[in-house]
Amino acid sequence: MSDFNKETFLQQLSDVQFSSDVQNSWNSLESGVLEHARLIHQKRVDNCQPGSAFNDWWLSCCQLLAPRQVVIKGLDFEGKEGGEYIELFNNGPLILDLAGWRINAGSEGQDMIFPENTLCYPGKSLRIYTDKAGELSFNSKQAVWNNRGDAAFLFDASGELVSSWRYGVKAHDAIEITNICFDGKEKYTEADEYAELANLSSGWLDLSGWQLSAGKDQNFTFPEGAVLKPNAKIRVYTNHVDQESGGFSFNSPRAIWNNKGDIGKLSDYKGNIVREYRYGAHK
Repeated sequence: MSDFNKETFLQQLSDVQFSSDVQNSWNSLESGVLEHARLIHQKRVDNCQPGSAFNDWWLSCCQLLAPRQVVIKGLDFEGKEGGEYIELFNNGPLILDLAGWRINAGSEGQDMIFPENTLCYPGKSLRIYTDKAGELSFNSKQAVWNNRGDAAFLFDASGELVSSWRYGVKAHDAIEITNICFDGKEKYTEADEYAELANLSSGWLDLSGWQLSAGKDQNFTFPEGAVLKPNAKIRVYTNHVDQESGGFSFNSPRAIWNNKGDIGKLSDYKGNIVREYRYGAHK
């Protein structure tokens, strides 16, 4: 008898879904899908139903992984393009029927349930407006997304959390400055100095308009659309672009982090200081 635990596997899936650790991700996925396939196979055999090992395995993949194709791609809480909306994206190979799926806007009762035959095609997006005729909508005459910050949650038809998104004050507790590498290897300019930020949650963090400060006139502002993936880290270099770690840079021709000690400050798009990182003489 398989000891497969779906809840445990889905938690592991949240941890590895956007991980850069290829081998660990594959190992976790392989073992979970195979154990679930064994359960499906045994149930089919016990009920004398036709089928094949291939179909058992494929069904296991679809049941466990297909819902994770859909992620929250963005959220316009200011209504810049015809009103507030949240956008979903299908980054997988299957067409998904979102009937019975639900979006929660961070508060009890602020829910939108997808109607029958709401199809989300591979490589395509769906926008769900707060209130817009002829479109998927919360049908709310009041704003559902708080301009100071909010959280969005996407649940599948079984009630499993599939994707989440945080911005503003709701993202404060989920982000940390984990390191400032202040002594770069590149001579004179120390262009390879960097500050590292970590997402401590399993949801997406919208960093649009957030600012990292290394002191007076030494500020980096995250561009519109900048996000921090679940359980991931990014780096902001002094004058170096590394796409693997996010592609962010102060574009400063000189060193910005003092080797004797300094303070790094992270602020949200409203200017609220979210995190500080002190080292050396500033500890």
